[in-house]
Amino acid sequence: MIILAADIGGTQARLLLGECEGDGWRTLRRQTLSSRDYPDFDTLLETFLLPGERPLTACIALAGPIEDQRVRMTNLPWQLDAAELAGRFGLRQVRLLNDFSAQAHGLALLRSEDLCTLQAGEPQADGVRALLGAGTGLGMALLAGSPRQPLVLSSEGGHADFAPQDEQQLALWQHLRAEHGRVSLELLLSGHGLERLYRFIAGRAASAAVSLDARGISRMAAAGDAQACATLELFARLYASAAGNLALTGLARGGVYLCGGIAPKILPFLQQPQVREAFCSKPPMRGLLQRIPLHVVLDEYLGLRGAAQVAARLASPAE
Repeated sequence: MIILAADIGGTQARLLLGECEGDGWRTLRRQTLSSRDYPDFDTLLETFLLPGERPLTACIALAGPIEDQRVRMTNLPWQLDAAELAGRFGLRQVRLLNDFSAQAHGLALLRSEDLCTLQAGEPQADGVRALLGAGTGLGMALLAGSPRQPLVLSSEGGHADFAPQDEQQLALWQHLRAEHGRVSLELLLSGHGLERLYRFIAGRAASAAVSLDARGISRMAAAGDAQACATLELFARLYASAAGNLALTGLARGGVYLCGGIAPKILPFLQQPQVREAFCSKPPMRGLLQRIPLHVVLDEYLGLRGAAQVAARLASPAE
């Protein structure tokens, strides 16, 4: 039985065609396309599928809240309806998932080499696990249950309020509030957020044009540029602080996982001691947070693999 999986972000679309095998699946073909090059998901899928390829079930992971198996994407002008999509492409069943819910489904598939551990902690095997990921936006999810019966709780916590923790962060909040009115976590912890932090560090107005994008800032930091390094150091501390807040919210004794496209690319900055301090420094809960593992996920296909796992379950007779 052939399955289709997709992980659609605001920048990249990853798609996979697989074949059910035992309790899982094996990859037949995988491709990454630019989301912004397509006016809608149908056009993207028509580009991906080759003549004669007819998957039975599909799981589509998307950046945005899913309601009644419909979604209006947050960072793309796309709308999807699972039932309509199934009818147009002759699929027996289509499941729409929030992109971080799909990543949560993929956690059980990770190998040790897919992780970089920032804090080993004292993980509980049956503990709740939390995911937090900065990319085009900022995603979150919680995972409970077991590998065979996972319970995934999706979240739009990336749009929660940013709470400054020191004088520099208070100045940052004031710097952005004048331009945006409200300062959310995603406003800082995203690709464009990295650009905003760079303008702040460089002493430029919040609305000022900046010639460097997030990738350029990371390259300059790798080359030792002082302002770019200071930007990534601030970003890493803010990221860890948000992760600590999510750990407390979900009581994530199974661990916190930093996912998404940015974390693996700024790994040296996330491995600095002040990052672990930002994660744990939440009295009176410091001791609790020191026991919670903190990892960076290095596998960029985590969401796609999670979506494929869900599609394989849909294809099984039990589903």
